[in-house]
Amino acid sequence: MCKYFYALTVISKDRIGMVASISEVLYERDISIEDSVSTLLGNQFTMTLIISSKKNYGVLELKKAFARARKDLELSVSLRRIEKEEIKTKEPENLYSISVYGEDRVGIVYFVSKAFAENDINILDLRTRLTKADAPVYVMIMDIDLPQTMDEEKLKSILDSACKKINVDYSVRKIETYEL
Repeated sequence: MCKYFYALTVISKDRIGMVASISEVLYERDISIEDSVSTLLGNQFTMTLIISSKKNYGVLELKKAFARARKDLELSVSLRRIEKEEIKTKEPENLYSISVYGEDRVGIVYFVSKAFAENDINILDLRTRLTKADAPVYVMIMDIDLPQTMDEEKLKSILDSACKKINVDYSVRKIETYEL
């Protein structure tokens, strides 16, 4: 059986019923949700999905299927076709959770992610928030896949260097299993 795969991203002001509206469009076209993630960013609901269909839909045809949802929900839709090989999630081999936190300032994500990129450290998941305290704290939490050739001490050395540049702190935690 041949399946066709697409990456779909939707963004809109948060309101009740968003997931139902999006999944209704997919259900009506017999499209399966293979993988997905959704979250609130500020007051914007965002959802990214890998979807599949037995029917070979054109990208424009699928985007048009969201016309009512785009109008009713002021929804922004991005869609692209992907190959089957692109849907396989590589299991992390050396998983760590990194928390970076400190006074809010420009460059926190940049300096840490640049240090990781320069050392072949793959960021699997990244979340940021600014706390609502009287003295707000910027918090960035990442799941990373550390190269097998690198130990935790080297990781901490990389973080020490990056975090000193922007005067923030960090914590490192080894994750033994990777679960949803």
